[in-house]
Amino acid sequence: MPPWTEVRRYLRGAWLLARFNTEGLKAFGHGPGDAARSFYAAALVAPMYLLWAKLHGTGLPENAAFLQSAIFETLSYAIGWMIFPLCIWHFSLVVDCRKRFFHFLSAYNWVAVIQNALFMSLDLLLWLGNASEGARAFFGMVLLIYVLAYSTFVARVALALPLGQAIAVVTIDMLTSLAWKFFSQGLAVS
Repeated sequence: MPPWTEVRRYLRGAWLLARFNTEGLKAFGHGPGDAARSFYAAALVAPMYLLWAKLHGTGLPENAAFLQSAIFETLSYAIGWMIFPLCIWHFSLVVDCRKRFFHFLSAYNWVAVIQNALFMSLDLLLWLGNASEGARAFFGMVLLIYVLAYSTFVARVALALPLGQAIAVVTIDMLTSLAWKFFSQGLAVS
């Protein structure tokens, strides 16, 4: 794990980007090592993921052994963090922004901490407030729209892409996440 001073710098950069401030990009490096270190963001998101899984279930059969469930969820979580970068690595060649890939990935991974914290905070507030399904759906949709706009902004400025291609990056993120979720849940119940 990087030192906390470094982590704070990354999270501050991600927070600035959440406010649509391009100054946030200055917090992130441009090299492969910077992108590799950004995967430590997954360690910060993991407790939120575990809490979400506790509140909403994992998709595994209820009679699954704890160790089996823990191993499966850990592997699924780690693989889920790798699929999108692999897809964008190839996409970046197609749209001619490969030289900016590592800077983008460094920022995008740390941005995921802010995004997950927002979703988890909303979920906890609505759960604690015993909100109706309609309220949960409404506020969840509002937050999702914001996060999609935030992600598109990061893709656009970090990769220096036109809006349409930045939207394609975020669409690839959503589609790979959904595909992996359905695939891994299919494995879990088979």
